[in-house]
Amino acid sequence: MKEFDRYSSAFAYGLVEGGYSPGDKIVLWMDQDNSAEVLVASMGAAKAGVTLVTFEEKDSQDAFHSVLKDSGARGVYFSPSTVATEAGDTRQTFLQKLMPDLEALYPGDSIKLSAYPNLKQIVQTGHKSMRGVIKFKDSLVYANPRFSTFSLP
Repeated sequence: MKEFDRYSSAFAYGLVEGGYSPGDKIVLWMDQDNSAEVLVASMGAAKAGVTLVTFEEKDSQDAFHSVLKDSGARGVYFSPSTVATEAGDTRQTFLQKLMPDLEALYPGDSIKLSAYPNLKQIVQTGHKSMRGVIKFKDSLVYANPRFSTFSLP
């Protein structure tokens, strides 16, 4: 339980350091293979006051586009290697088709996508680097509560 609290707090601090405020939204598009990350993200978002938008339609690029557009989410957390179609397209493929501008970004660049003006951060659970996308493990901020101006519940 202590480790779970540590990781979920690191997720919450990561959100705060990333500029999220209570009431902001993030889309979770992760699957069973990332159940630990889903739990950490769920609790961490609650600690930071950020609302989760869950999305489970792994086989519809149009549905993913709609949820990003309609939710006004500032962030997306997704499992890149999950196969989404019989043709072998993955969630990463969907993301890259919807956001070709990401290919021009370097680490640390701000995301400014005309199709999704609210979107400021994309985080993936994979281990391979992707342009414009942060790795889940790199989005966590381990902070000592005694030295932070932000207090978690």
